[in-house]
Amino acid sequence: MSISRISVLGAGAWGSALAHMLAEMGHEVILWGRNPEVIDQINTHQNNLPYLGNLKLNANINATTDLKATCLSDIYLLVVPVNSIQEIAKEVAFLIPSEAKIVCCAKGFEQSTGNLLSKELSKIFPEKNLAYLSGPTFANEVVKGLPSAATLATIDISVSQLLAEELSNKTFRIYSSTDIVGVQVGGAVKNVLAIASGMARGSGFGENSIAALITRGLSEMRRLAQAMGGSPKTLVGLSGLGDVLLSCSSRQSRNFLFGELIGKGNEKRAALEKIGGVVEGWFSTASVIKKQRELKIDLPICKTVYGILHNDDDIKKSVAELLKRPIRPE
Repeated sequence: MSISRISVLGAGAWGSALAHMLAEMGHEVILWGRNPEVIDQINTHQNNLPYLGNLKLNANINATTDLKATCLSDIYLLVVPVNSIQEIAKEVAFLIPSEAKIVCCAKGFEQSTGNLLSKELSKIFPEKNLAYLSGPTFANEVVKGLPSAATLATIDISVSQLLAEELSNKTFRIYSSTDIVGVQVGGAVKNVLAIASGMARGSGFGENSIAALITRGLSEMRRLAQAMGGSPKTLVGLSGLGDVLLSCSSRQSRNFLFGELIGKGNEKRAALEKIGGVVEGWFSTASVIKKQRELKIDLPICKTVYGILHNDDDIKKSVAELLKRPIRPE
């Protein structure tokens, strides 16, 4: 596979970081975003102040607000929030060459249906052209060139391997997979667990509590992935365990920070306003619980987070209820 031109749709932190990395590799990169001020800043000053501060971006990135300018690329990276991905996918579908590969870099479930993004995107694009990228990756570290790794899944391992090889560089390593379900479930559920971990931290719970929460949360992640047709093994890799370890332990994670603010007594809307960016876990929680009810599986931690976010349940009372659950084999 020979790649010369790549379009990145979404000029937030992660989209800008990926555009920078790919431009550093020598690819022709078109970066699309809605905000004309951000786009002008990237083109004029080679930075994205709202999302990446003063970090310098590659000067060869061609940023634009015109979707039509993204046409005729070999690969398209969808790096918009989950709540916008269907809209953008439909807008750009007629611009994309029939053989171009589309890499979904969003993490979560489609909100209106509660389905995996793969189910909805395959209604818009040929399934054989779709790939899903997920893993423990903070955008600012990718821009700085610090070593990072992620998993890329497609239905065809040969395509996944080729894409992984073409998109990897000396500091960003991509592993190939065919488990599109497991990779997506890991990316979605880790957002919920990051909120839970932040709540625990903000409420004053200790390290023991957080370690137990993360470990049992991983069990719920595996349970959901398996019930949806994914492989439990995927969830001990980068898109599962790796992403959980990163997102559940750092204030760089918006989901963790959101949970911590709530744990400290902030109202949910006030916490969202303080963060400023999109908190994907807010949306993922409702979708995860919708799947839990459909599949009739036990996801007590996810259910507890849902109750706190959407039913205004008290955090400490909710934790007490969790601890009252019957003792059973691990």
